[in-house]
Amino acid sequence: FFTTARPEARPPRHDLPALPQQHKAVQRLVGGVRSFASGGGGGGAKLAPLGQGVRGLGRPVEAAKNAAARYREAVGLQVEAFWRRNYLLLVGAGGVIVCIALWRVMFGIASTFVGLSEGMAKYGFLALATAMVAFAGMYARARFTINPDKVYRIAMTKLNTSAAILEVMGAPLAGTDVRAYVMSGGGPKLKDFKFRVGGKRCFLIFPIKGSERKGLVSVEVKKKKGQYDMKLLAVDIPMATGPDQRLFLVGDEQEYKVGGGLISELRDPIVKAMAAEKEFDYLDEREDAEDERREREEAEEEAAEALRREEDRLREEAKERQRREAENLEKGS
Repeated sequence: FFTTARPEARPPRHDLPALPQQHKAVQRLVGGVRSFASGGGGGGAKLAPLGQGVRGLGRPVEAAKNAAARYREAVGLQVEAFWRRNYLLLVGAGGVIVCIALWRVMFGIASTFVGLSEGMAKYGFLALATAMVAFAGMYARARFTINPDKVYRIAMTKLNTSAAILEVMGAPLAGTDVRAYVMSGGGPKLKDFKFRVGGKRCFLIFPIKGSERKGLVSVEVKKKKGQYDMKLLAVDIPMATGPDQRLFLVGDEQEYKVGGGLISELRDPIVKAMAAEKEFDYLDEREDAEDERREREEAEEEAAEALRREEDRLREEAKERQRREAENLEKGS
C-alpha cells in the first residue's frame, strides 16, 4: 500500500498489518483474483470465471444459464414441430422464391447484352426458370427417395447370380406380384436449428420360387448419397424336415432384428397370403364354375323364350290362315 504522508508521520512498522494477511483479505473480497510478484519489478493478475469465488453469485448465473438452455430447447422443439407440419408448404414457397429470383437474374442479364421484346423476355425466361426449378425438384426427389420396384429388381439380380442360392433352390428363380414393404425415415429435417436430410430406409419382403424349392426374401435398403446401400438380403427356405433354413447374402442375424424385428412383422401377412393361395385358387375355380352355370342357364332361358315366341308366332299364323280359309269358303258359297 502506498501513502503520501511524510516519513516521520508514518506509523511504526510493527503497527501495520502483515502483507500476506492483507493479500488474503483482498482475495476473499474480490474473489478469483490471483496475484504474484517476482523480484523488485512487475506482477500480473488473471480473472477467474464470472461468479467463482463470490459467495451467492454462482447460483444466479447457473440458474440463468439453465433457463436460457431450457428456452432454447423449447424454441427448437416448436420450430421443429412447425417444420414437420408445414415443410411441404415451406419447400413450395422456397421453390417459388428461387424461381422468381432465377427469372429476374436471367432477365436482367439478357436485357443487358441482348435486345429482346419485353413480353418475350419475361414469359420466356419465366418458363425457363420454372423448368429449371422443376427439374431440380425431380432430381432431388429421385436422389432421396426409394423405389420399391427398383429394390426388387436389384434383389432378384443378386439372387439369380448367387451360386449358393441357386444350388439350394434350383435355377432359375422367379418372383411373384405378392410384395410387402415399409418406408421409414428420410425427408428434410430441422433439429437444434440445423437442417439436414435424413437417410431413408425400405424394408421389403416377397416370395420367390425355384425349380426345386420356394423361399421368402427379406431385404433392407438405405438410400445413401443417392445410391442404394443394401443392408440385408436374406432368404428363408422351408425344409421338409426341421426348421426353416435362413441364408444371408448381405448382413447377418443382428441386421435382421433391426427396427424391433420389423422384417418379422412383414413376414406374417406374406406367409398367410402364400398359405391361402390354394384357398384362393379353389374360390376362383368355384366362382368360375358358378359363372359358367349362370351363363348356361341364361342361354337356356333365352333359347326357351325364343322357342316360345316362335311357337306363338306359328300358332297365330295358323289361326290367321284358318280364318282366311273360312272367309273364302263363305264367299264361294
